[in-house]
Amino acid sequence: MVVKINILQVISGNDNGGGGNHVVNICSSNIFDMKCKIACIGEGDLYKKAKELSIPAVSFTFKEMIKGSLVKYIKENGIDIVNFHGPKANFIYLLIKKSLPIPAVTTIHSDYRYDFLNDKKKKYLYTPLSTIALKKFNNYICVSNYLKELLEHKNFKGKKYVIPNGINFKKYNVKIDRDELRKKYNLKNDDFIYIMVARMHPIKNHINLIKAFNILQNDFSDVKMIFLGNGELEGELIKLVNDLNIKDKVIFAGFNENSIDFINASDVSILTSFNEGGAPPLVILESALVKKVAICSEVGDMPLIINSSNGFLINPYSEQDIYDKMKNVYLNKEQLGIMGENLYNDTLNKFSIEAFWENYHKAYKEILTGSEVNE
Repeated sequence: MVVKINILQVISGNDNGGGGNHVVNICSSNIFDMKCKIACIGEGDLYKKAKELSIPAVSFTFKEMIKGSLVKYIKENGIDIVNFHGPKANFIYLLIKKSLPIPAVTTIHSDYRYDFLNDKKKKYLYTPLSTIALKKFNNYICVSNYLKELLEHKNFKGKKYVIPNGINFKKYNVKIDRDELRKKYNLKNDDFIYIMVARMHPIKNHINLIKAFNILQNDFSDVKMIFLGNGELEGELIKLVNDLNIKDKVIFAGFNENSIDFINASDVSILTSFNEGGAPPLVILESALVKKVAICSEVGDMPLIINSSNGFLINPYSEQDIYDKMKNVYLNKEQLGIMGENLYNDTLNKFSIEAFWENYHKAYKEILTGSEVNE
C-alpha cells in the first residue's frame, strides 16, 4: 500500500515572485502519494492564486503562527513534513521549532545575504536574524548548486538537496498572442523588443540595464524595452527613464500573472541581476518555453545553462558589457530562431516539471525516513 505524504508549504501570502511560483509548482504535482497544502503568512496574491487553482490553502497572521495556530493546524491535518520558504517563514520556524512535532525543511530560493538589500535598516537588523533562523534547520533544499556551495562555505550543518526550478514543457498558456499584445502597447510589428521580467529590487540591477539601453537606442531607432514587474524601485526607475528622455522607448507594464505573454511578444529576454539563486530563474525557463534567446548575468549556475549556442552571458556590473551583448543580439537577428530552439532543447530534459516533482518527492521521503532513497 502506498503511504501518502502530507506536506505543508509555509510562505508569505503576498509572494508573487519566483518563490511563490516554485511553491505552486510543488503543489501541482501529479505524484499520487505527495499531497501538499499551503499555509500563507497573511493573505495576498499567492493566497488568492492558490485558491483559484484549487490548491488547499489557509492563511494566518505572523502573530497567529507564532502563538500556536500553525502547530495546531499541523496536528489537526495530519501533516508529515513542513517546508518553509523565505526569511519570514524561516523566522517563524526559529520561534516554533521546539513545539513542532514533525520534520522540517527550508527551501533556499536566493542568497540570504542579499534578501534585504533594498532597505539599509532591514539589511543590518534582519540579515543576522535570518541567518540565525536558517542555521536552525537540519534539512535544506537549494534551488541551485551555487546555493548549496554557499551554505557549505558558510558552515551550515545538515542535509542539503539541490532541486532546480522546473516548468511544464507540455503545457503553457499564452492568453494574448504576439500581435495583439504589441498592438495594445503601440509597438510596431518590426520593433525589436527586449524584455526584463523581475521585481524592481536593487539586486535585479534595472539601473545598469536602463543606462545600457539608453546607449543602444541611440544606435538603433527600432529598439524598445519592456519592464514587467513592480517593486519599491519603480518610481526611481521611471524617473531615470524620464531624465534620459527615453520614455517613448521604454514600457513599464507593471506586474502581470501571465508573463509568458510578454516574453512571447518580445524578441529577447534579459536578466541583469547581480545575484541569482535559482537555477535557472523561472523567467529563463519561460523564455526557453517560447524559444526566445536569453541574455543573462554570469552569476550562480547560469554558466552551466546559458552558452554561446543558446544565449549570452553578461557582467552585470558593466554597462558596456550589457550594451555590447544587447547590440550583438540585434546585429544577429537571423540567428535568434536557432538559438531560441537550442535553449528550448537544452532545458527540456534538465528542467522539466516531472523531474522537479520527482526530486521533491525523493527529498521528502528521505527526510522522513532519515536515509537515502533509491528509486
